[in-house]
Formats: sequence, structure tokens, C-alpha cells
Amino acid sequence: MQPAYYVVDAITGTQIPATIRHATQNDFLKTKNEQWQTSWLSKFIQQEALEKYALELNATKELVGLGAYRDAPEGILVAVEYIESAPNSNPTQTNFRKFRGIGAALLAFGIQLSVDYGYGGTIYLKAKTSELREHYIRNFGAIPFSHVDPFMLLIDGDAANNLFSRFLKEE
Repeated sequence: MQPAYYVVDAITGTQIPATIRHATQNDFLKTKNEQWQTSWLSKFIQQEALEKYALELNATKELVGLGAYRDAPEGILVAVEYIESAPNSNPTQTNFRKFRGIGAALLAFGIQLSVDYGYGGTIYLKAKTSELREHYIRNFGAIPFSHVDPFMLLIDGDAANNLFSRFLKEE
């Protein structure tokens, strides 16, 4: 079994094959030029400790999402520091999304990184809004793990396996 990432065409429901690769300076410039919700040229995202990846469609090479991850070996997990969809698929920027499933693919990739690092697929993230928090809990099996910050979520065990399995296919 190999990871086979994809996004879903919001109109037809068709799965569109996608690749996750290391993000480049050109990808970061697009976030500014194409008015993404966040500039990926920011000091926070450009921290050297963050691993930055781009999600692009295989056929057209269209950039549809970006993810920033931190290897947190002291906590034996991968921190999903920031993920974002392109403006035409970001529900906070458009009423009619072009693609769905960008967040799921980027979270599943975080699980892949966790497995690759030997952490068994454990990831954590901080939901940006109450709606996203509930979405992560309901659709990805995330669990709150902080009494101080209810937006801190953990995806582990069966929940991580279920999410990552969506993107596995036979060779």
C-alpha cells in the first residue's frame, strides 16, 4: 500500500489525484500574489524548524494547499502547525469551493510524517475556530487534549489510521 493523495472536485465529486511535495519560494509568493488567507512569507511560517509542503494536482500542477509541520520528538508526535487551502477552495474566502478534502489530505500527510519519524501516526494541531474544532472532532476523530486550551487536538490510534487509510491504495 502506498499513499495516493487526492482532492475532490466540489461540483462533480470526482477524486482528483494530487501530489504532496516540498514547498518552494514560488509557492510562498503565490500566497501573497493570489491573496491567500495567510502570507506564507511570514516570519512564523518561514521558521527553519517547520517543514513546509505543497499539495498540487498531478495533471495541472495547480497549487491547492500548503502545510507546515514540526517534528516534535520530545512529544513523540508531529505538530501540524498550519494548513491552508487555496483561495478558490477556502470556505472562509469563497462561497463556492472548487475542491474539497484539501485539509484531510494535508492532515493525512502529517500522519504519514509521524509514521516516517517512528511516532506511529500521532499528530496534534490547534483548530483556528470553533467550527473547525468540531469538524476535526466529527470527521477525523480528533480529541481535545488540553484542559487549558480546548482548541488543542490530538489525532492518534484508530482515528489516525482511519484518516490515513483514505489515501492508501494498492501498488
